[in-house]
Amino acid sequence: MNDEERRASGGEHTARAGLQTAIVDNSTAFGFSVTMTASYGALNQVAGSPSLVDIALFAVCAAGAFTVLQAVTTRGFRRRPGTVPREVIMLGTALDMVSVVLGLGAAIVAGLLLPATVAWSAGAFAAAMVFALSQALELMIAARVERRMGDPDSATDRG
Repeated sequence: MNDEERRASGGEHTARAGLQTAIVDNSTAFGFSVTMTASYGALNQVAGSPSLVDIALFAVCAAGAFTVLQAVTTRGFRRRPGTVPREVIMLGTALDMVSVVLGLGAAIVAGLLLPATVAWSAGAFAAAMVFALSQALELMIAARVERRMGDPDSATDRG
């Protein structure tokens, strides 16, 4: 391989590694953003146009779902959270469409069953909670798949 070929393959490798890093590092946030944007649109359709208070509660309750989950998984913020290997994240978040659909479905159900004044906050909380919990399940499944494929470092609770 000559110098030009080495530079070309190195550039390709760098671009591929950069894309993989961008995908892995942003996949959860991307799925959550899609879930919450779609949930907002769905609630607007089923619960009606939100007031400014509804919008504020939507944001607070979506964030609140993650606060609750963080508190539970760290036993009141006293335990260090575990980590998941990047291979598991890549495989698990490849299934994000499931988490997105389930989170969106939770918001729609809240919008259909609850009065509009409650639907905006409950729908946001439910969408965020269901998204996070279903994504955790996807990561657990991905870790098992990785282990079955021979990756002994695919444990989902490092730390």
